[in-house]
Amino acid sequence: MLLLASASALVSVARDLASERLRLSGGPQLFLDDHLIADMKNLRRDLKQPTKHPANPLIIPDQPWERRMIELYGTVLFDDDTQSFRCWYLASESGSAKPEYYICYAESKDGIHWKKPFVGSEPFGPYQRHNIVIPGGHGISVIKDVDDADPQRRYKAAGGDIFATSPDGSHWKVENNRYAVGKNDTCSSLVRWKDEYLYFVRNQEPETGTTVPDPKTGKNWTGTMRGVGLSTSSDFRTWTEKRSIFRTDERDGFPWVQPHALCVTAYGDVLIGLLPIMQIIPEEGNNIMGTVHVELMISRNGRNWDRVADRGVFMPFDKPEPKNRRKWDARFHPGANMFVKDDMVYIYYFGTKVLFGEGSWQDGSLRFGGAVAPAKFVEQVHTKPRPFGIGLATIPADRLLSLRPVNWEMEGVLKTRPLLLSGQHLLVNADVAPGDLHVALLDADGRPINGFAHEDSIATPHDKLRYRIVWRNEDGEKSLQHAPSEQPFALEFRFSNGDLYAFQLLK
Repeated sequence: MLLLASASALVSVARDLASERLRLSGGPQLFLDDHLIADMKNLRRDLKQPTKHPANPLIIPDQPWERRMIELYGTVLFDDDTQSFRCWYLASESGSAKPEYYICYAESKDGIHWKKPFVGSEPFGPYQRHNIVIPGGHGISVIKDVDDADPQRRYKAAGGDIFATSPDGSHWKVENNRYAVGKNDTCSSLVRWKDEYLYFVRNQEPETGTTVPDPKTGKNWTGTMRGVGLSTSSDFRTWTEKRSIFRTDERDGFPWVQPHALCVTAYGDVLIGLLPIMQIIPEEGNNIMGTVHVELMISRNGRNWDRVADRGVFMPFDKPEPKNRRKWDARFHPGANMFVKDDMVYIYYFGTKVLFGEGSWQDGSLRFGGAVAPAKFVEQVHTKPRPFGIGLATIPADRLLSLRPVNWEMEGVLKTRPLLLSGQHLLVNADVAPGDLHVALLDADGRPINGFAHEDSIATPHDKLRYRIVWRNEDGEKSLQHAPSEQPFALEFRFSNGDLYAFQLLK
């Protein structure tokens, strides 16, 4: 989706923040919001979309305890110590079994071909050997906490009403219930961010049973309205009560359009959230049946969030089709996180041919062909194997969104706010010809400093995604490390016939 940046907003940013000096980390700096931008000319934002793997689904329900469903209300990450992809996912055998849901484990060497090692430490019902690692819970978000000095708490998990730690990610100790969170029957997301644990959960907006009239349709929406809540902790033992941090608004179509989760990843200096948005069919009595697509959000403190690209769609849903013509992921939902490996962003998600709420909206019963199914038949349907699976979508690192010219006959210009350039090299993630990208360092008056003008800059390939910028003139070749130290400079990018994604200050 292509969107023009607001000129007035950028002027306001430039006026209010020109004197503020930003010190950046060595991570990638994306342009998902206007935080780094002082001015843009002839540029607009273009939100990209990830590519689904052709072998999807990669993980399928092939064990008897997965008979009812598997969902990635869970986590996939790449573990540097084991050099493997690791997955914790939600499964269920029967709606009448207790516990109804539990967490299973799978692993892979390439992220494509998966196995389910029987690492369960205790018998589970009739099963002596299985891959169930946490009995109970409604989804799980797992992090590997390398900063914790206690090796028994190296892995941490939270989801549903479960709060657990593990030395290896396979054998878990459930420490207590998540009393501070309450109702949380969706995909949770746990992040370690700036010496704090942030736990993004479901929130009611407002409380269950509140009637909200929709002036556009004349319908009354009554039920549990979904929002995003946040609970925090400094030690992973004591947690704050969750508080609301996000809900949809009239522009989205509230109350019939609601967030289903916020799946958060620390990415450079920011938090990026995958935001599944439910578009509920506007009929009285329906609070679940509809479609889901995914948008992007960005935050710099975990509390305040901005929508990316004016609420553009990052992962769209397919047009609903009759069951016999649906793709395996006609309904889908991302897992608790995404991650970068080998310059590729990995986004795992679960999918199914059963649309969201299909079969369950009609006075709390299943409806087939216009007739309400008896309770016995409902249970039989729930225990039949259903077409669930877990798949993968990828997108090149840092390339979630680009800036590109509005008028292709002219170059685009981006000027940053004053930055303290502590790195030695400037890398630019861009899809342009080397001769079409130029960068200058500007002083406080907006003039190129000596030796670092646009005409002196040369973009040399660094890898398949990035250029390294050097400046060359009669004085020789310079890199970022030759700029005056501890003096703030703005970066000004000029480019044509391509896309600018991010920049990075490399040590």
